[in-house]
Amino acid sequence: MQKFPTLQTFPWALSVEAIKHSEQFDSYADFYQNLQANLPINSPQTRVKYSNVIQRRFFPSRSLNNLLSATWRSYRDEVMLLEIMRVLALEAEPLIGNFVIEHILTRATGEQLETQVIKDYIILNYGVLQEDSYRRLTLALKDMGYLSRHKKDLFIQPMQLSANSFLILLHDRLAPTPRIVRLSEILNATWWRYLGLRNDSEARDILRQAESAGLISRFTKVDELEQVTTCYSRDEFLQQALRL
Repeated sequence: MQKFPTLQTFPWALSVEAIKHSEQFDSYADFYQNLQANLPINSPQTRVKYSNVIQRRFFPSRSLNNLLSATWRSYRDEVMLLEIMRVLALEAEPLIGNFVIEHILTRATGEQLETQVIKDYIILNYGVLQEDSYRRLTLALKDMGYLSRHKKDLFIQPMQLSANSFLILLHDRLAPTPRIVRLSEILNATWWRYLGLRNDSEARDILRQAESAGLISRFTKVDELEQVTTCYSRDEFLQQALRL
């Protein structure tokens, strides 16, 4: 069984504003220094702590030339930004990512999620009920839009089909330059599921739409293998703000 460190506080709203604010800086060092000094938190120690969390989750390369910053500059679309942020956050926090795959995407939208499911998951991974990790996991799932709360009850939220974010991540992860990508390379990854897609057919539908719109060259089956042929580089796709 994989052991995880205690889950850290998840400053989601601050992270969103930090990514948007990053476009005002020419260097990452200046951006990060400003983040530590000006996060809207009174405690200097907490500002440093949250700045480190934002850096680890969303700026791991310590560069402003990253996917989130480029997406925001090109599209100015907060929904798309939040979708891609969810993917990066869950990749940086596999404890949360595994929960989403095992306990969110396996349930129908609108279904109630008993809080005991979250508690049992924390106990399974830590051996005891770590109250801080339990609260932080619950809050993170709500902040990212996977859960909603009505009074004391939690419910699985419907997720918008993230077609454009799917295509951006396809180019970023598997086709930074035009190439042929096997569908199995996509389906064996987790990023498309973190977007909220629940099955293979939803991914295929997006690829068919992209082919019809000219955003990819082909989506076809060759020698019994389904494959995607892209026609734009990752940078061209972002710079032109291409979308369905």
